[in-house]
Amino acid sequence: MLKSKHAFLLLSLFAIQNHFVAAQTDLDSFLIEDKKPTYVIASFKATRIVNAHSIETVRKGILDFRITHHFGDVGGINGGPHTLYGFDNASDIRFGFEYGITDRLTAGFGRSKVAENLDFFLKYRLLRQTVDNRMPISVTLFADMALTPQKNPVVYTEFANRMSYVYQLLIARKFSDALSLQFMPIYLHRNYVANAQDHNGLFSLGFGGRIKLTKRFALLADVYYNFSDYLKPSNSFYLPIGVGVEIETGGHVFQIFFTNNAAIIENSYLAGTTSSWGKSEFKIGFTISRDFAFHKKEKK
Repeated sequence: MLKSKHAFLLLSLFAIQNHFVAAQTDLDSFLIEDKKPTYVIASFKATRIVNAHSIETVRKGILDFRITHHFGDVGGINGGPHTLYGFDNASDIRFGFEYGITDRLTAGFGRSKVAENLDFFLKYRLLRQTVDNRMPISVTLFADMALTPQKNPVVYTEFANRMSYVYQLLIARKFSDALSLQFMPIYLHRNYVANAQDHNGLFSLGFGGRIKLTKRFALLADVYYNFSDYLKPSNSFYLPIGVGVEIETGGHVFQIFFTNNAAIIENSYLAGTTSSWGKSEFKIGFTISRDFAFHKKEKK
């Protein structure tokens, strides 16, 4: 059975939606004297920066179909010309769907190659930055649950051992049309860990940003620092770091990047990055996102 506290936290995002929408409306009315606030838009162009989720949610009635691919190591003992610098290998592939239940609430599902993970998540836009800076930041809540259906009778003696959970607070500010930064405290809980020195619960702190260079081209970067005595380079664990570029081409956003983490979802890479940038063990990756509308536009 799933641990009740994690199931409760996931479902609570639905329960708080109406409460915070009403609270936000009252706050807007109080601060802006009943005038409708003008919100800052497109702090990030996609729902991801590189590895990390961004504050952005999918608009109501829109289905975002995403394909993310991480190749093998460019260098190191597993890379080089004999693997075409990683292109012969795929460290992880994820197909995902994200649907806008409301403009503020997104539900998502995906399947990854690593551990055959099936992940389910909710993402709620709690606060939105306003143009007049009455609200100087945007805040989004994120929670997910991952399940591995892999066969391993030794590890998965109990069904609960297959589960892991992520809870994250995404805090961002768009400083100008060219610069957006994001701060990301995150908690990962794994029901099963392989090493007795490791811990089921892990706190991490992430930072990310986007620098827009042209109308359709931007630079991206993010990193997470783990507060763990076990997940250190001395035990062959490294910080997940991603840098890349983003290209907007009409109906979809294309991202190409370099990252040292093999896995794509936080449940796997936060505590499972064993490749080092210093040893050229970084990978080339890309994400393609395409939106599909499932509602008719209202006439003004």
